[in-house]
Formats: sequence, C-alpha cells, structure tokens
Amino acid sequence: MKPHISKTPIFYGSLALVFACSCLVTRCVEEGEQGPVLAAALLLFSIINWILETVPIAVTSLTLIALIPFTGILTFSDAVKGSFGNSIFAFFLGVLLLSFAFQNTNLGTLISGLVFRVFGRSPRAAVLGIMVTGAVLAMWVTEVAAAAIVFPITVSVWEKAKGRADEAAIGKALMLGVAWGCAFGGVATPIATGANLIAINYLDSLCGIEIGFGRWMAIGVPICITLILAGWFLLSLPLRCREQLPLNAKTPDFGPREKKLTAIFLLAILGWVFGEKVGIGSHQVAIMAAISLFLPGIEVIEWKSAIRNISWESIFLISAGVLMGDVLYSTGFAETLARLFFIPGMLEQGVFIRDVYIVIAVSVLKILFSSNTVSGVVLVPIMISVATANDLSAWGLVAPCIFSSALSLIVISSSPVNVIPYSAKTFTPKDMAVYGIGMTVLAALIIGVWLTVFGIV
Repeated sequence: MKPHISKTPIFYGSLALVFACSCLVTRCVEEGEQGPVLAAALLLFSIINWILETVPIAVTSLTLIALIPFTGILTFSDAVKGSFGNSIFAFFLGVLLLSFAFQNTNLGTLISGLVFRVFGRSPRAAVLGIMVTGAVLAMWVTEVAAAAIVFPITVSVWEKAKGRADEAAIGKALMLGVAWGCAFGGVATPIATGANLIAINYLDSLCGIEIGFGRWMAIGVPICITLILAGWFLLSLPLRCREQLPLNAKTPDFGPREKKLTAIFLLAILGWVFGEKVGIGSHQVAIMAAISLFLPGIEVIEWKSAIRNISWESIFLISAGVLMGDVLYSTGFAETLARLFFIPGMLEQGVFIRDVYIVIAVSVLKILFSSNTVSGVVLVPIMISVATANDLSAWGLVAPCIFSSALSLIVISSSPVNVIPYSAKTFTPKDMAVYGIGMTVLAALIIGVWLTVFGIV
C-alpha cells in the first residue's frame, strides 16, 4: 500500500499547482504571457502523473481534458473537440480493433511464422526482425501506419513467449522495438513524416536550398541502419536466454476468417500507402478497415468481445497528448521554450558538438509535442532564423534538428507511434523513459557522427 500513499501528495500537489497558477496568473502575469505559464503548469501536471502513474494513465488523461477549461485556454467543448474530436481518436480505435482481430484468428500466427523463418526464432532475432520490418515500412508510409501494420504481427510473436521465464523481458523488447523501428524508419526518407516535408519546403522557400530525395536518403539511410543496430543492441541486453521461440507443431488453418482478414488488412495497407492520392486519409482508412470486420457476411470477430478487450486507456492517452501539444503550440509556450533551448553560443561550436547538442535539445522538446509535424512547424523556422542571425548554414542546423524530430523515445504520449505498442501493456511509462534516455544519447552521437562524416556544416 505504501506506493499508493506516496503517490497521493504528488497527484494532488500537481493538481493544486494548476489551480494555483490559474488563480494567480491574472494578477501576477501580463495578459500576453498568461497562456504560456498556464500551459507549462498543465505540461508539468501531465508528465509527472503519466510517468509516475500516480493514478491510472487514463485518469490522468481525462483529468487533463477536464482541467484545461479552468485555465481559460480553451472551453470544455473545444477541449473535447481537440482530444476525442480529433480524427486520431478514430485512427487508434481502428488500429486496436484490427489488432484484436489478428489475436483472435490464425492470421497473426501465420505471419509470425514467416518472421521467424526470415530472421530466426531466438528472442533477439525476433526483436531485430520486428525493428527492421517497422523501419522499412515507415520509410514509405507514415510512421504511425507502419506501427499499425507491425503491431498485430508483434503481438502474435510475443504470444509464442507465453509461459517462459523471460516472457516479460521479451514482451518489453518486442513492443519497444515496434516504436523504435518505426521511428528510425522515419529518418530514412523525406516522405516518412510530415516534419521532413516541412523542413524541405522551408529550406527551399526561405533559403533557396533544395534537398532532393536522393540527397536526403544518402544521409538518412545510414543513420537509420545505425540507429536500428544500436537500438537492437540496447533492447537485447536483458534477453540472455537463447532458447528459441516455438513454432506451431501444426501449421494453423488459413480458413474463411483468415482470408477475410487478409483481404481487409491488404486493402488497409494500400489505403495507407496510396489513400492520400485519392483523398482518403490514414485515419479514415483505419476506421473503415475496422468497420469491415463486423459487416454482415464478413464478421471476422464479435463486436462485444472486441470492444471489451481493446485498450481504451491508450486511446485516452493519445487523445489527451494531442490536445496538450495543441495547447503548448497555440499559447506560444512551445516556441518560447524552443528559443530558450537553442543557445547561439552552443550552435557555434564544432560540427559534432553542435549536432549532438541540437539532437539532445530536440529530443527533450519532443516530450512536449505530440506530432512530428508540429515539431517541424515550430522548430525548423527557429533553426533557420538562428542560422541567419549568426551567419551559419541553414542546412547545417536544420539537418540534426529534423533527423531527430521523428525520435520521440522518452515519453509515451509524445508520439502516436509509442502509444500503439504501449496498448499491449508490456512496458510502463517508466520503462519507456529509462530505455528512451539511453537511446536518445546514442541517437545524438550517431546523428552527430554521420552528419560530420557527410560534411553537413
């Protein structure tokens, strides 16, 4: 019972801080600066309680949505629209329903067998296979869509570890591998994330610097490969048991339900890859695929069972995270903090030191943003303006910034890519933070080394 008692003052203390700021800010802070102060208090409340899990994560998420109207930043109606009214709500619901379908048919087992045949059946080989699969997909579809595709396959692989002494360690490594692999793939191509495209557009329109597909990949692919190897090493450290994961003695049947789910899943993948060209967004594709699971004549899974077993906590978490990111952006707090983090004197150091500093700064700031696109909108113009003011190369400052903007490795809510594997409950927010801090340091060194090698000054 002691952990619950110790968490009580932390939760109520952080809650009281938000209310105190709301009451005092109108008296002590000038009108134009009130929003950033209140946003900072809300951010502190959410991060403390999400990481320490003083209450269930879903409760913190719902409390955040209820708190925002008291600050005056948004009305309650706008807060609900910005969270549950956001299309990402439908996306996650669709992804989790698809994942449940994989777990309740033989399709996931069949695909996991294919992964084993390609990469091997040891736990370490399985983790590498998942990371590589996620990264390759994320290079050509969005990171989030890649995670949506890889997650149900990973669940099927993890189920092979049930009953082993190292089951928990394998589950943690596999699911963090989903998040990391997809994030690393977001570095490799200019189309992998919205932030990459924003950076290219800003560099062209503001600086006259053209970064083509080949020029980006010449740098991004080596960084991506090195990140995968480093991440695999870090996640594999606890996996000391070399006992192979079992294959089914008998190959499961590929029956009518599996055939229907395969068709739905392939159509979803096509929608995620090509949908934007015909006006269908990835969020709409996900919910359409999920709806198809229950239609008359298809009926892959049973509605009541599915709706009971999906992780609603994960949906609440990402909805609140998106809302928090919007609040930080709209109040100007995100931009203010970004300008404070990027100290001109540090940017004038040697190329390697400068690049490592930028990656670390961006990684910390990514805790605040729930969207890589928002990161691009906020951070890239700042880097260009800093470069112009200090007579530095715009591409030299933007490159380490944008190559690290896809790497939301520390806080679950800072990226939808983290929330999808988190729904399997194999790792905690604390696990994400501990592993993420280590990987962030490695990523800073890796990106710094490669940008120095390629002479991005």
